[in-house]
Amino acid sequence: MLHRLHSCALLVAIAVLAIAAPTAATPITKHAASPVCGPFLGAALTEPPIVEVADLPRNATGEPELILAVHADTSKRFCYTYRADGVEHIAAPTIRVRRGQRFALRIVNDITAPSAGERVSSKALQPCMPAMSMGRTPAAHYAGYFNHTIDDSWYPKAAVDTNIHLHGFQGPADQEDIFLSTLSTPMHACEYHITIPTTQPPGTYFYHPHIHGASDAEVAGGLSGAWIVEPDVAQLPASADHVLLLRYRRPVMLDNAFVPDDGAIYATGATHEGALPIGKPVAFDPFNPPAWPLPYPMHVGAITEDATGCNGIGAEATLTVNGAAVPATLDVAAGQAQLLRLVDTTSDSPKQLSLHDASGAVVPMRVVGRDGTPISGDSARPLANYVAMDQVMLAPASRVDALVTVAVGQTLTLSNEHFCGGANAFFETHHDLLHVRGVASDAPAVTVASTPVIASTTPAAKLVAYAHANPHVIHRRAITFTEYNIPGRSKVPPHSAFFITETSAKNFREHPFSPVFAPGGTVPSNPDIVVKAGTVEEWYLINASMEAHTFHIHQMTFVNERDQAGIPIALDEVFVPVGSLLPNPRDPNYPLVKPSITRILLDFRHVPRGTFVFHCHMLYHEDRGMMGVIRVE
Repeated sequence: MLHRLHSCALLVAIAVLAIAAPTAATPITKHAASPVCGPFLGAALTEPPIVEVADLPRNATGEPELILAVHADTSKRFCYTYRADGVEHIAAPTIRVRRGQRFALRIVNDITAPSAGERVSSKALQPCMPAMSMGRTPAAHYAGYFNHTIDDSWYPKAAVDTNIHLHGFQGPADQEDIFLSTLSTPMHACEYHITIPTTQPPGTYFYHPHIHGASDAEVAGGLSGAWIVEPDVAQLPASADHVLLLRYRRPVMLDNAFVPDDGAIYATGATHEGALPIGKPVAFDPFNPPAWPLPYPMHVGAITEDATGCNGIGAEATLTVNGAAVPATLDVAAGQAQLLRLVDTTSDSPKQLSLHDASGAVVPMRVVGRDGTPISGDSARPLANYVAMDQVMLAPASRVDALVTVAVGQTLTLSNEHFCGGANAFFETHHDLLHVRGVASDAPAVTVASTPVIASTTPAAKLVAYAHANPHVIHRRAITFTEYNIPGRSKVPPHSAFFITETSAKNFREHPFSPVFAPGGTVPSNPDIVVKAGTVEEWYLINASMEAHTFHIHQMTFVNERDQAGIPIALDEVFVPVGSLLPNPRDPNYPLVKPSITRILLDFRHVPRGTFVFHCHMLYHEDRGMMGVIRVE
């Protein structure tokens, strides 16, 4: 339901941002000022401040240490602050690291009140523990996908806790443990000890909170930044390397003010769900599932859902680039190669990006990296090869590294394009985001010997070839995205419930993210999936809903065999499109959903053993249950 339900989801996140939002930028002076998190809308494009890990001050154990304090201001925005050279900075820094470096990352929770954890020695900090008892209500049971049982429970979602996730980190899960809670310690601070693997690809990564139930509000509110793994030898000077974060605009502005009140559709769907009997599960092929009824009606009184086309009735929040109003302008040295590191930092908004010249003609983007991984797989020369792409789908938390060269007086424009998610889906309208303008420069000429990639030579293509040649050793799983409107009960309000389930497992049950920890333990004892290290698996990502989803797994990348680029690509995030609607002869008001299927390959031969998560990176969905636990053993 990328249309109505997604619109509601996005508007909930937007509402968090919009409360009491001032209409003009306000000067900032440390914590006493309002808003704490700085001006609301920049007029000029500036790039985030840079923190070099090697230059950080040392903590009590001799590690370079970065201390990020999390604040919420009077407009319900969230931001990181940090201190450098005795000055407090109110902007998420770009953290630049090298492979093999070790450093400490301290997250301090100042959301509701100042914490002592920002000022004490690292030796004074107690170890953090999980906060995943989570106050869940007892499960209620409903009829779900092919009549398997839904175990639904409700979890309160106040954005008062936080932690950190180094999105794309390929080291051990316990180094950036997303189960930990800053509120589990008296000082409300967690210290993470990170070693960048020597095998981590050089490229662009993303950091953000991953506290369950609050990730949507905190990321939508602005709590995120980039981290960059540097190559051993730089191929471009720092002046030609640009970090560009796509963020929600604040004060919030919608690109479509018409959002109809169709609550009756979902209220009726919840009543319908609550009345369905739980019977015997229906047998089906999990890898090629037939259509199954939509869980909400098409008609309630005078309100009608349109089962065909893409009518664009939803709203989307407009963006900024690094907090600057769009279209922002980036002046670059003309005739010299420039690296644009584009990051979708939104909580719930996929973007279809393209580059065009002054006449409106498309200029293919020379994409050298996706989600941190060089297209070529060459970590020594990550810019050596590119794939030309007319459009790039950038899902929330996805990144793309692209080379551009602009002549004197020439301007190239980066836009997010019209994008339709499917039948009755909201669609994104065209917006110019960034003008890249070539200006004369006396700087020495910079060129990069980047050539089109030979697809068959990349590690991604070689994994696909291995899987095709050895199908008998590839274990298959069906991972299905479902969602429902659940009726209220006792103290539990009516709510939307989102599930990600291994439907190829026998007697599966749809259930929300609900890890169980032994006393004193920090690792869930109830993984949803257990994988043997050293294996390769093929996962069928099955979207059995009418809302788009994304798939992200921690600690590793995977290969999408049919990427937009037309060649196999290594990613840590993939867009999972909606299914399609078919007539339901038994009940025309609840049409059938024929799922979409996206196939990916996951190589567990080089993944550290441990317990981590996979989930939808539409964070509204994640916070409402669409996350699972995987253990590699």
